[in-house]
Amino acid sequence: MKIWNTYLILIGIGIIILTTIIFLVKYKIGFCSNEYLDKLELKYGNIDRKKTVKLEVLYRYVIGLEYMAIGLFARNLGIAIIAMILVVIITTLLYYLIRKRYITV
Repeated sequence: MKIWNTYLILIGIGIIILTTIIFLVKYKIGFCSNEYLDKLELKYGNIDRKKTVKLEVLYRYVIGLEYMAIGLFARNLGIAIIAMILVVIITTLLYYLIRKRYITV
Protein backbone atom coordinates (compact mmCIF):
# COMPACT_ATOMS: atom_id res chain seq x y z
CA MET A 1 0.00 0.00 0.00
CA LYS A 2 1.41 3.34 -1.00
CA ILE A 3 1.30 6.56 0.99
CA TRP A 4 -1.47 8.14 -1.09
CA ASN A 5 -3.69 5.11 -0.38
CA THR A 6 -3.22 5.74 3.32
CA TYR A 7 -3.99 9.44 2.89
CA LEU A 8 -7.24 8.67 1.07
CA ILE A 9 -8.29 6.22 3.76
CA LEU A 10 -7.46 8.74 6.50
CA ILE A 11 -9.37 11.50 4.69
CA GLY A 12 -12.41 9.21 4.45
CA ILE A 13 -12.21 8.26 8.12
CA GLY A 14 -11.73 11.92 9.06
CA ILE A 15 -14.80 13.01 7.08
CA ILE A 16 -16.94 10.35 8.75
CA ILE A 17 -15.68 11.10 12.26
CA LEU A 18 -15.96 14.88 11.90
CA THR A 19 -19.44 14.62 10.40
CA THR A 20 -20.53 12.46 13.32
CA ILE A 21 -19.06 14.86 15.86
CA ILE A 22 -20.58 17.92 14.20
CA PHE A 23 -23.96 16.20 13.93
CA LEU A 24 -23.93 15.15 17.60
CA VAL A 25 -22.78 18.55 18.85
CA LYS A 26 -24.98 20.67 16.61
CA TYR A 27 -27.99 18.35 16.61
CA LYS A 28 -29.95 20.47 19.08
CA ILE A 29 -28.99 23.80 17.51
CA GLY A 30 -29.15 22.61 13.91
CA PHE A 31 -26.69 20.83 11.64
CA CYS A 32 -27.63 23.06 8.70
CA SER A 33 -27.92 26.79 9.13
CA ASN A 34 -31.34 28.40 9.06
CA GLU A 35 -30.27 30.54 6.10
CA TYR A 36 -29.53 27.41 4.05
CA LEU A 37 -32.86 25.85 5.01
CA ASP A 38 -34.69 29.09 4.20
CA LYS A 39 -33.08 29.15 0.74
CA LEU A 40 -34.19 25.58 0.16
CA GLU A 41 -37.73 26.51 1.21
CA LEU A 42 -37.73 29.37 -1.28
CA LYS A 43 -36.48 27.03 -4.00
CA TYR A 44 -38.61 23.93 -3.33
CA GLY A 45 -41.54 25.21 -1.29
CA ASN A 46 -42.47 23.46 1.94
CA ILE A 47 -39.62 21.15 3.08
CA ASP A 48 -39.10 18.77 5.97
CA ARG A 49 -36.11 20.16 7.87
CA LYS A 50 -35.27 16.90 9.66
CA LYS A 51 -35.14 14.98 6.38
CA THR A 52 -32.94 17.71 4.92
CA VAL A 53 -30.44 17.36 7.77
CA LYS A 54 -30.47 13.56 7.42
CA LEU A 55 -29.81 13.84 3.69
CA GLU A 56 -26.88 16.22 4.25
CA VAL A 57 -25.34 13.87 6.82
CA LEU A 58 -25.87 10.86 4.54
CA TYR A 59 -24.22 12.71 1.65
CA ARG A 60 -21.13 13.43 3.77
CA TYR A 61 -20.96 9.82 4.94
CA VAL A 62 -21.14 8.57 1.36
CA ILE A 63 -18.32 10.90 0.31
CA GLY A 64 -16.19 9.61 3.20
CA LEU A 65 -16.89 6.00 2.27
CA GLU A 66 -15.98 6.72 -1.34
CA TYR A 67 -12.59 8.09 -0.34
CA MET A 68 -11.97 5.02 1.80
CA ALA A 69 -13.00 2.62 -0.98
CA ILE A 70 -10.81 4.34 -3.55
CA GLY A 71 -7.90 4.27 -1.11
CA LEU A 72 -8.39 0.55 -0.53
CA PHE A 73 -8.98 -0.65 -4.08
CA ALA A 74 -7.02 1.66 -6.40
CA ARG A 75 -3.49 0.53 -7.24
CA ASN A 76 -2.41 3.34 -9.55
CA LEU A 77 -2.52 7.05 -8.67
CA GLY A 78 -3.82 8.06 -12.10
CA ILE A 79 -6.69 5.61 -11.89
CA ALA A 80 -7.45 6.78 -8.35
CA ILE A 81 -7.68 10.42 -9.44
CA ILE A 82 -9.97 9.56 -12.35
CA ALA A 83 -12.09 7.37 -10.06
CA MET A 84 -12.38 10.16 -7.49
CA ILE A 85 -13.52 12.66 -10.10
CA LEU A 86 -16.08 10.29 -11.60
CA VAL A 87 -17.44 9.11 -8.26
CA VAL A 88 -17.82 12.63 -6.89
CA ILE A 89 -19.60 13.79 -10.05
CA ILE A 90 -21.99 10.82 -9.97
CA THR A 91 -22.65 11.22 -6.24
CA THR A 92 -23.32 14.93 -6.59
CA LEU A 93 -25.69 14.40 -9.51
CA LEU A 94 -27.61 11.74 -7.60
CA TYR A 95 -27.74 13.98 -4.54
CA TYR A 96 -29.34 16.84 -6.46
CA LEU A 97 -31.75 14.52 -8.27
CA ILE A 98 -32.89 12.87 -5.04
CA ARG A 99 -32.96 16.03 -2.91
CA LYS A 100 -36.12 17.57 -4.34
CA ARG A 101 -38.20 14.41 -3.99
CA TYR A 102 -36.87 13.48 -0.57
CA ILE A 103 -37.09 16.79 1.33
CA THR A 104 -40.36 18.17 0.00
CA VAL A 105 -43.47 17.55 2.06
